Amino acid sequence: MDVVWFGLKVLAALVAAVVIYVLGARSIGNFSKSDPPPDPSEVPLEDVDYRYRCIVCGAQLVLFAAPEGDMPDAPRHCRESMVLVTPVE
Repeated sequence: MDVVWFGLKVLAALVAAVVIYVLGARSIGNFSKSDPPPDPSEVPLEDVDYRYRCIVCGAQLVLFAAPEGDMPDAPRHCRESMVLVTPVE
């Protein structure tokens, strides 16, 4: 009787190992199915001079290039949006 229980335990362990392997292989395989992000060099940029300051700690950031068109959203620092300190023309 002990041999039967041992055999069932081994069989259950093998089934569990195969199930875990199949689930892991499928989840890793899903990573390669998505399209890669677009190449950043394909987005047309224009020269800008936006200077931002964090209202919490005072850290500063300078943005020298931005996508053409509208002004980009302010970056975040210390979980708050930074404040634009240079005038926009």
